[in-house]
Amino acid sequence: KATVSVLYWPKMLRSSLAKRWASYMVYGANTDIGKTVVGCGLLQAAARNSVKAGYVKPVQTGDETDEQWMKDNGGDCRTVTFFSFKEPASPHIAAALENRTVTDDELLEKVQHDVATNTDDITLIETAGGVLSPAPSTSPQADVYAKLGIKSILIGDPKLGGISSTMCALESLRARGVNPLCVVFVGGSANVDSLEKHIKVICLPELPDRSLPLTDWYKHKDTTTVFDRILRSLLPDEMFDARHIWHPYTSMTRPKRMYKVASCDGCEITLEDGTRLVDGMASWWSAIHGYNVPELTKALHDQIAKMPHVMFGGLTHDPAIKLCRTLVDMTPEGLECVFLCDSGSVSVDAALKMCVQYWAGQGKPQKNKMISLKRGYHGDTWGAMSVCDPVNSMHSLFDGILKKHIFIDSLAELEGALIEHREEVAGVILEPVTQGAGGMVFYNPEELKATGDLCKEYGVLLVADEIATGFGRTGKMFGCDHAGVVPDIMCVGKAMTGGTMTMAAVICTRHVGEKVSGEDGSLPFMHGPTFMGNPLAASVANASLNLLLDSPWEEKVAALEAQLKKELAPASASPHVADVRVLGAIGVIELKHAPSDPEALQHAFVELGVWVRPFGKLVYIMPPYVITPSDLTKVTSSMVDVTSRAY
Repeated sequence: KATVSVLYWPKMLRSSLAKRWASYMVYGANTDIGKTVVGCGLLQAAARNSVKAGYVKPVQTGDETDEQWMKDNGGDCRTVTFFSFKEPASPHIAAALENRTVTDDELLEKVQHDVATNTDDITLIETAGGVLSPAPSTSPQADVYAKLGIKSILIGDPKLGGISSTMCALESLRARGVNPLCVVFVGGSANVDSLEKHIKVICLPELPDRSLPLTDWYKHKDTTTVFDRILRSLLPDEMFDARHIWHPYTSMTRPKRMYKVASCDGCEITLEDGTRLVDGMASWWSAIHGYNVPELTKALHDQIAKMPHVMFGGLTHDPAIKLCRTLVDMTPEGLECVFLCDSGSVSVDAALKMCVQYWAGQGKPQKNKMISLKRGYHGDTWGAMSVCDPVNSMHSLFDGILKKHIFIDSLAELEGALIEHREEVAGVILEPVTQGAGGMVFYNPEELKATGDLCKEYGVLLVADEIATGFGRTGKMFGCDHAGVVPDIMCVGKAMTGGTMTMAAVICTRHVGEKVSGEDGSLPFMHGPTFMGNPLAASVANASLNLLLDSPWEEKVAALEAQLKKELAPASASPHVADVRVLGAIGVIELKHAPSDPEALQHAFVELGVWVRPFGKLVYIMPPYVITPSDLTKVTSSMVDVTSRAY
């Protein structure tokens, strides 16, 4: 049997511990200061919050056991004691009186195995007496338990002179490599200021007289609030995340599995457990250069030392001016007025406001509706949702509340809609060539060209949502370039900062800018986000766009397109696959039916060492432009493999 040491945990147990469970040693600065009271309160808090908790007492002396107290008062929790002695004395004396020997290794092995194999969400392991009280072997228990490397909390001594004994206990633990997360006092809150300089301190209300039951104290709001707060701080990250963090497109009552990321580099995402995933998503179209790009990191470092942020109202700065110069130069000729935004969805909101104000300034406020494509997706903010498909999108819940716009099944219906609604249409909004989250649908550039011509003929504005398609993703710098169309308004975002910070922009023609502002300049555009024109985001956007423009991006995207077409084609043979399609650096496998177990589908990709995030029936990728052929093959082969199975 291997000796347990500070450097040794059996591999199986160590990996299980790291991945799932949170265990805490509960030390006391002295005996009889409330370790069991605190433990019981935390178990009750766990029961209130549907957290599966366990209580472990490695060594118990005396007939009145802490384990029984926890069973009676701690709620529905698992309780266990490893070594019990009848005599209410120090463990080494109680063991000697019964002629029993418990070695440090035996004690550690019991605790170690329980920690790594139980199914608790959180486990409390209560020590006996004070920090340096002896174990059954006579070794100071802090010396014994420190070898496990388990996290801990320290129960402070609230009595007269208790700050000194608590500091001594804290320093004794730290000298052994144990750094408690906090010190908890049961009462005694008036004398902890000096201790707070050294460690986080949490104070519970004073206990009632010992002759009174603790039931009312445990139920008091002040007490439950503190215990709930302590419990939250002890929850393992995985559980805290699931209980308290609302991730995109998820439910708080049925949270989805999340994979905790430790770092990203190049085209790889490294999870906390060391798993390395080739990224096929470029963090939702944005990280076109991959991760941890030196040029982008340098831009951030250089700018943050000068000016991380300053308001854009009444002030301007070089990073924003340079960015707007670049955007005017690289977008289709004629787009020359730039409005910087926080995000893509906000840029769509701003563009819609521009359309309404454009006509209001000309005395036609009734022209305030947009024509949008069904299966279109333009973002999740209020205005953006209103031009997303009202029936088949993720926003159908809000159909009766959002402003009613005009939706058409295809661009072939556009002219009819323009004729029918001519007096109320402000403009047409679409995603050029590619409908993204609404279905990953590609359409003929000739349809886009015809749309531009119709907008001119009928005198309405054309808004091109290039947030996903812009900056090379479809094989052209912008989707509009496939048809040679110059929209009146263009929204860009996502890849603009290379996946480092949130920023977007609305770019419009001089004509639109002047009409929105009124003939005499009397209609300022009333939109001004707090972080508009953020210098940090603008600086990294400049670096990202320079990196893109200085690279052979067209050749890279063309090579990605050819490889995607070749390597995804075999998926067509699967009985589960409805269609396979590729455009530029976008690869899509559409399933015949949405998977019954989406999380299993997601996890199948993780097990194959790639990050692909399916959406409904769509298994799609938009990898960084710098992905190597071998890494892309790993992603595409996993897509073909996974979609050949039923989920």
